[in-house]
This record gives sequence, C-alpha cells and structure tokens, in this order.
Amino acid sequence: MTEIHSMTIAQLSTQLQEKRISAEELTRAFLDRSKILDEKLNIWVTLDPEIAIAQARKCDEQIAKKKFKSSLLGIPIAVKDIYFTEDMKTTCCSPIFEDFSSGYDAEPVRLLRESGSVIMGKTVTTQFACGDPPPTKNPWNVQRTPGGSSSGSAAGLAAGLFPASLGSQTAGSVLRPAAYNGVVGFKPTHGLVSRYGVYPVALSLDTMGWFTKNVSDAATLLQCMAGYDVRDEGSKPSDIPNYSNAESAKTAPTIGLVDQYYFEDADPGTVSKINELADKLSNAGAKIESAAIGINFREVLDQHRIIMTSEGSHTHSKNFLQRPEDYAPEVKAVIETGLATSAATYLEALSTQRKLTSEVQKTLNSFDVLIAPTAISGAPTPETTGQPVFQAPWTMAGVPAINLPYALDSDGLPLGVQIIGSHFQEYSLLSNASWLEEVIGFAETPKLA
Repeated sequence: MTEIHSMTIAQLSTQLQEKRISAEELTRAFLDRSKILDEKLNIWVTLDPEIAIAQARKCDEQIAKKKFKSSLLGIPIAVKDIYFTEDMKTTCCSPIFEDFSSGYDAEPVRLLRESGSVIMGKTVTTQFACGDPPPTKNPWNVQRTPGGSSSGSAAGLAAGLFPASLGSQTAGSVLRPAAYNGVVGFKPTHGLVSRYGVYPVALSLDTMGWFTKNVSDAATLLQCMAGYDVRDEGSKPSDIPNYSNAESAKTAPTIGLVDQYYFEDADPGTVSKINELADKLSNAGAKIESAAIGINFREVLDQHRIIMTSEGSHTHSKNFLQRPEDYAPEVKAVIETGLATSAATYLEALSTQRKLTSEVQKTLNSFDVLIAPTAISGAPTPETTGQPVFQAPWTMAGVPAINLPYALDSDGLPLGVQIIGSHFQEYSLLSNASWLEEVIGFAETPKLA
C-alpha cells in the first residue's frame, strides 16, 4: 500500500470518504513527519499542531455527516509565509514582520478553508519573496538549494510533509523550486487567482501558484481558487470551466519547443535531456516543432528586472526608510535599484511587457503548448536560489505555465520541463500537461533518512 505521505490529494480524499483514516489522523501523520524531518530541512516558519488538529476535527464532523462539498475536505495544505492567515502570524521571513498578524485570511486561503482544507502552517519564503538564500534545504541533496522564493512549500512537498502547498511567482518562484525539488508546480494566468491578502513584490508580475504531486491535484486547487475578486486590482473576469475534467480530455498535442536562448544558456546536460524528452514525446504521438518567438529574451529579462525593482521599491518604501538595516542584501538591492529608476524607464519596461505578451500569444496560436527547460540545470549550491532567467519571460507575459519533473541529471537531481499555455486556457494546458505527465512517467522521489 502507498504510504500516506506519498499519496495524492485524490487518493487521500478517497481514504477519508471511505473512512479508512480520519482527518485528524491524517493531519497528525503529517505533523509527526514534520517533527522528524523539519530539523534537517527547515520547512516551517509557523507550525502550531493545536490549530491544525482543531481544523481537522471540524472536518471529521463534516465527514461524519457525509457532507463532502469538495475533494479538499480534510486535506492538509501548507501556505507560503506571505499569505495572510487569520489564526497565524505572517512574517515574510523578515524581522520587520516577525510579530505581524493580519487578523484575516488572504483570499486563496479563505477559499481553501471554505472547501474544507486544513491550513497546516506557514512555510519558509526567501525574505519578502525575493532572492536571498533561505535556510530551507533541498531534500534530494541538502548541499543544494531548494530554489526560491517558495522554498519551504516546494521542498516540504517533495519531502512528504504535506500533500499540497501554496507559493507565488514574480519571476520564477514557483516553477524553479518545483523543478529543483522534483514536483509539479503550477502558475495560472495573471489575474485568474486573487492576490488579496498576499504581501506583494510587484503587482504587474505577482501571480499565485502552488505545488502538488501531479497535474490532477493542481487542477483541483485551481478549481477551488480561480475567480474574479474586485479587491485585487489585477484580477480579471473569466469563465471557470470544470478543470478537474481536463485530464479526461487529453490527446497528443502539437508542441512548440522553445530553443532560442534556452539552448544557448542551459548547461549541456539539460539540453541533452530536453532533446531526449522531445524525442520521447514525438514517438508517443506529439507533433513537435521549433517555436520562434519574435522577441529578444535578454532584453525581456532586463525589462522584467526594471518592473520588479521599480514596483518593489514602491512596496517597501515606508519600511525601508524606517528600517533599512533589517533588509537582506538581495531585497535591499531590489529596492535601491528601483528607487534609482526613472519613470520613463519604468514605462518603457511596461511597454516591452505588452509587446512580449502579444508575441507570446501570437506564437501560441500555432501550437497547443510551448515547452522549454524550466531551469538552466539541476539545483545549484545553496549560496544562491538559482537563476530565474528561464521562468521570468512567461511570468512577464502573464501566461499560465506548469513544471513537470521528467528526468534526473548526472548528480541524481531532478530536472523540470515547463509547459506554457495561452491566457486563460488553463483547461487546455492542464489537459496537455496530463498527456505529457503520462508519457514521461516520472516516479523518482528523494531518498530521505
């Protein structure tokens, strides 16, 4: 029998519905595993067993009445420590916020609670979701970075401390950690999931995201959290289909392989593995062609940095003026660079963002999805969180993207492929990603003592 910590949301939901396990027993199992492994991996910022168990007991009351309003009922979920939570503090892993309590839930957290999820605790983020290395370790190799900024959410899922977790992405903070930790990472279209109650980095870029064990579970979370929210200035109205049916609609897709720039900057092992993957997908029935996008990727990255630093300096202007010494080096550099950027330069960067969005969509009109390596290589050493240069263009374009683990590198570390879809076409993206997931058949997990 599959161990509890290795089960998907769907499998755990079946266990709960058939009363093979209670929500309290399930939550305790993940709490016990956390107690054993967290000292080594540094996943949690806030973990209060009493809060988690009290939620689980309420779920058991609903289960006893056979009130299964969602397959998320009784499922423990971890939350990146930039999401406000009514019953726990939100520190952003900064001394400035070490005792901050919002008194209310961020909208994604509220929706998860409404579905019956157990909000288990708050995971480590790099400070203010920027680039400073975290204390979290990569469960595949503790001498390698878990990536950032959603470090604890990705590494904790890979280590089996919870079955799903929330993150966020401004450059590459969902997809890159997902790749480094060998899990599924999903970032929806910018504006599809509310950011209300989530501490921002840069609102023109910030996108909510999450980590799961498979594509089907990613769809389950999207079904719960997608929707317009007037309180989020970037929120956009959109039809919400039944994403959970996407898996049943999968067929061999037409795929655009993005090799320009990516194959120049990826390490040779990554290029070799992604070419092997392309051959495997082609042999399974996919039609694969090179996808030429009419943009200069290096210019896009420069302009992305301008948007992120300009808007980041605005986010932190008051706190930075009062407590500059409490900012970590990378965040400090973001703010100082942004403060020195002219309005004209910032507006030019926004213009580039609009052009990029148009060019990416134009390319996607010829394909079902695009694919590219998620990261330059497997996880590097922990003085860095890795480079966001392979993920940032898709964040800047606002398109949905998903990471699938597909192979191990020569060091035994996971590699990820990112699958990119059209704006608000998550149903199609999830369907095509399900097809790729089945063909890939990746089943490796970290060897934890």
